[in-house]
Amino acid sequence: MGPSSFFDIMMYDASSVNSKSLNQLAIEAMSEHDIGITKQGLDKRFNDKALDSFKHLIEKQLSVKLDQSIEAGWLGSFNRVLIKDGTRFDLPEAFHDRLPGSGGSASKAGACLQFEYDLKSGSITDLSLTPANRPDARDAKEILGTVAKNDLILRDLGYYGFSAFKNIISKGVFFISRLCFSTVVFEKRKGKFQRLDFKSIYAYLQEHQLSSIEKTVFVGVRVKIPVRLVIELLPEAVYEKRTRNNRKVEKKKGYQPSEEYLFMSRFNLFITNVAAEILPETVISQLYRMRWQIELIFKVWKSVIGIHHTRKMKYIRWMCLLYFKLLLMVINWNTIMVQRGLLYNKRGQMLSLNKCFKPCLTIRLD
Repeated sequence: MGPSSFFDIMMYDASSVNSKSLNQLAIEAMSEHDIGITKQGLDKRFNDKALDSFKHLIEKQLSVKLDQSIEAGWLGSFNRVLIKDGTRFDLPEAFHDRLPGSGGSASKAGACLQFEYDLKSGSITDLSLTPANRPDARDAKEILGTVAKNDLILRDLGYYGFSAFKNIISKGVFFISRLCFSTVVFEKRKGKFQRLDFKSIYAYLQEHQLSSIEKTVFVGVRVKIPVRLVIELLPEAVYEKRTRNNRKVEKKKGYQPSEEYLFMSRFNLFITNVAAEILPETVISQLYRMRWQIELIFKVWKSVIGIHHTRKMKYIRWMCLLYFKLLLMVINWNTIMVQRGLLYNKRGQMLSLNKCFKPCLTIRLD
């Protein structure tokens, strides 16, 4: 079996969410390529050499320079706008020694795909597989060498860390992040640091019928980092839903939410070190919400190519199948990003990654 026929067999295996059996693959090899091979013989083809080949192909695709960058509006103020998140999924417990799970009610084995891309160019800047028990905050520290001056990075709470923020600021890098409710927030009054009173802020917004407010604050206890804090008041129905969910989580942990925590829950809270002259208050939350597109992309990866599904198989075969699926994803991603840039530069319209990615990938798999 040559490389091209093996590649075609892999395409057949990846053509559905649930992977095929070795017997089905052997039948496909005979019917489509007139290659007689046993399932045992086929199983031997899934080895380190095959895996290295798929990794090499992915690296080549990741190195492709996309020349259709979007430079509109606030995007033009930054070299890159980097969006990152990770998606976790359980694996068979037999993989525990290689990819340990996150514990608790989850499987003893699990993986996390870390994914980052530049919103401006569409280039993928990180696509890596890590154990599920590896915290995102650790990743936030380790990737500091990949960011450069005048980059803007958007991060979820999982990547929250004061040491990371401090290093980011020292390198001339900008960030927008949600504020973790456990963070101590100060404001400076008459030269003294005082805890920010969210109860008073809520009363002020209610009294003046405001939906948002911005403050210059300091986060941290020992090292106080100056940031802009954008405070958005939630509708009452959204607040009540959030509170119910939070109470359920806290009850499982045996905690009782404090009054301050409940008042903080009334808001969407964003912090940034970008000057207001570059990004006004209203843009901060809008820009951050673009990060949520990555969650939709993860859903497509799972529903269309089934990166989280696996049947009983040896570890090296699962790795080959996963990296082949990631290769298909990257190829489709690069195609979409070029078309996205062309459309924007021609018509001033942005493609929806979710709406575009799903049919494109489905067609290519079919």
